[in-house]
Order: sequence, then structure tokens, then C-alpha cells
Amino acid sequence: MRIDKRKIVDLPMVYVTGEIFLQGKRYLAAVSEARDEKAYIIDSETGEYAELWRGDTGVMNVIQIPGREQLLAIVRFYPVFQSKEAAVCLLEPGENGYMSPWKMREVLPLPYCHRIGIVENRNGLFVLGCQLCRDKDFQEDWTKPGALWMSPVPQQPDGEWKWTKLFDGLTKNHGLFIENGNQVYICAENGILHFDLSSYCEAETAVPELLTTRPTSDISIAEINGRKYAGVIEPFHGDTASVYQLSDQSYERLYSYDINFGHVIWIGELFGRGSLIAGSRGGDRQIEIIDLETGVRTLIESEVGPTQISVYEEGKTVKIFSANHGSGEVTLYTLSEDSQGK
Repeated sequence: MRIDKRKIVDLPMVYVTGEIFLQGKRYLAAVSEARDEKAYIIDSETGEYAELWRGDTGVMNVIQIPGREQLLAIVRFYPVFQSKEAAVCLLEPGENGYMSPWKMREVLPLPYCHRIGIVENRNGLFVLGCQLCRDKDFQEDWTKPGALWMSPVPQQPDGEWKWTKLFDGLTKNHGLFIENGNQVYICAENGILHFDLSSYCEAETAVPELLTTRPTSDISIAEINGRKYAGVIEPFHGDTASVYQLSDQSYERLYSYDINFGHVIWIGELFGRGSLIAGSRGGDRQIEIIDLETGVRTLIESEVGPTQISVYEEGKTVKIFSANHGSGEVTLYTLSEDSQGK
């Protein structure tokens, strides 16, 4: 496998990556968690970048509302856990097009909101907000569990956005993965909570299935060779990347790998092989690929400390768009098979 690196732009404490689809074209987003820093929109083909918005940063997520030229972003979640004023903002393109600052306004305040996602079912679109905690008296205070919240996404941008508590009692939320639009997996000190929201209606609560009680930081799920697998980081910002096989009857651990302050996990197929991408913010601060058949670990780069990645195919290559927090770089890695196809 050949790995080529392209540094797009320097961005101190870059935390977020995201994909945006506008008129059939892929754009990328990268934003810092630091105060008074930058948010960028990037042309994925040319590498050209521009300010995505001007205003609050401290960003944990940027997501697109399906089928719309609208984004949602968590702002004012500043390190370390200075997040009482966190909120969800709505972004829409300005008069000067996509590659210029978008219009931004706050729509949903939520203290310590750490992750957001879109749930889609026959009853409409909903934004899901996950709290790290409800409040803190000091940095390592975990005595006030947070909650999961849901709000309908209004048909019109000026419509009503209103949180309803979906589930209470969530401690140290970090990971969120949404499968098929409405199968929601939440990672926390509680373990991994699975919510089937395929029939969710506005203002309802929900009871999860608890897949494991093992404290878990992050999760990625994929089907490989007809079977479903989960790649996870254990525990919160943990030192273990594990792979589980999922079925209706079981959640079975297959493999585990040592990492250091784990913050990135992705599972899927790379060139037809089951693979795990893992990123560490401690130790050598590396991003690497692990072949699930052989256990071989391939270093992509060290001393970069990734926080989020977006992975997508482009032609015969695989792109890894990485927020390299430790080196303060927004980076695009291109993976391609060597001439022997190995």
C-alpha cells in the first residue's frame, strides 16, 4: 500500500473533520477547538480552502442535514471541559457562494453538548445531542451525569427547534455512531448503548439495549464479508482498540491492540481487506492501519495526534481526511494499492 500525504493548511488545535455534499460535489470541513480560531471549508479536489464561518469555535462536530445545504455545528466546547455555554448552531451558505463565510446562528443551547448526529425515519429528521455531563464543579468532576436530547429539524430554518430528553444518566459520553439513519450507538462510562429509533416520534423517550457495561470511548461499525463488526476504543480516551463481532444474540470481542490516549477509530474494508484505522493522542501520537486478517500494523504518520477523521473512496484510492490536532495540521492522506495490488 502506498500512502501519500498532502497538508492542506495549518490550524492550531484542529479537532473536527466533516464531509459536505453540495450540488453533487464533495467538500470538506475542518475546525479548531481553541478559542478565536478558524473554521475552514475545503474543495476536496483542488485543496483550496476558505473560511466556513466567522465567530465562535470550540467545535466538537460539524454535520450536514441530509438533502439540504445546511450544516449543524457544536460551538463553545472549549478545552478542558469549559463547556457550560455549548450550543448547536445552524449554518447556511451566504450570498457569495460556498467558498466564503456561511451565515450562522444559534438554534439549540445545550451545556456540555459533546456530539450531535441526525436521526432520520418515517416521522422526519431529528437532531440528537449527547452531553458529556450535566455540569462540573471542577475539571475531573463526573458526579453529574448528562443526557441524550432530541429535537425535530424544522422544515424551515426559522421554525421551532426544541429539545426533548430522550434518555437520562450518561457519563463521559465521547462516541456516537448512527447506522442506517436511525440505529444509534452511544459510548460512555455506562458502556455502549444501542437505541433503535426507526419509529421514534417527537417528544418520546427511549430505552436502550446495553451491548456492554465496559466503559467505552468511541465506536465505528461496518459490515465486512457479510458480518457486522465494531471497532471501539476502551475506556474513555483509552489505551485499547478492540474489534467485536455483532449479531442479534451476541457482542463478542475478537481482537485487541494497544494504543495511547485513543481518539480515532474507523473500521471497514480497505482494498478488499478488513481493516481498522486507529489514532492516538499520546505516546507517538500516530495514526495507523491495522490489517484484521494478519494483525499487521502500518504507520500512516507519527507525531500528529489525530482527533477526527473522514474516510472515503475516490476512484481507485482511499482518502483519509484527518484533523491532526497534535501537529496543528489539516491533512489529506491518499492510499493506493502498489503495482502488485498487495
